[in-house]
Amino acid sequence: MSSKFRPVELEYIEVEGILYPKIQISNDVKYDEMPLGKYGRMRLKFIKEHKPNMYRELLINGELTEYCHRVNDEANEMAMLIEKQYFKRHPIPEDCGFVGRVGYYNTARSVAEEVVLREIVYR
Repeated sequence: MSSKFRPVELEYIEVEGILYPKIQISNDVKYDEMPLGKYGRMRLKFIKEHKPNMYRELLINGELTEYCHRVNDEANEMAMLIEKQYFKRHPIPEDCGFVGRVGYYNTARSVAEEVVLREIVYR
């Protein structure tokens, strides 16, 4: 009786005496080597839990990490743009002091993050 499956030949990398399989997740090696940012990780978790068909399709096609990196880059760019717009519309008062400035920057960041999460990460 013949088997429909053939054994997979893997290459291994030795790190501190432990052999790890050399597996490439995406179609482009550079995406496998780069750490995924905050928004990319959040999007990955979201599609894994709420859009399983999309997750499987991206994973099977080797596009998952590249997609998550693109989402992360897009989200960071949008957050910076929103923060700049916030600073233009709401200038920092001169007499607010250090604590006031920190609060001001935190407010701008919170506004930007809220929009980014709604418009990019959780869509």
